[in-house]
Amino acid sequence: MNRIQSAFDRMEKQIKDRIDEGLTTQADVDEVCKALDMEFGEYAKFQTLKSLAVADNSISLDEGMTIYAVLGEQPDTFNKQPVHIKVVLTNFFKELLDKQVA
Repeated sequence: MNRIQSAFDRMEKQIKDRIDEGLTTQADVDEVCKALDMEFGEYAKFQTLKSLAVADNSISLDEGMTIYAVLGEQPDTFNKQPVHIKVVLTNFFKELLDKQVA
């Protein structure tokens, strides 16, 4: 089971449901999406922490490859992703940073 892909699917549904229920708007979602864009330094750090997470078996190789695929080879690839992917990966990046600090 790929926990990253499952998280993408859950978040996509949650966002859609929140829009459908009138709890948020597409404009608000689009604004959040833009706010989650990464700069190169963040991108490079995330790629490094993701690789370390695979190496220490915190995530599977399949999960690491899923992350790599949506991060792409430059920040612009990540920045073009839909909001549900950006939310999941930004939260995961935070978890990795917290783990590194601890």
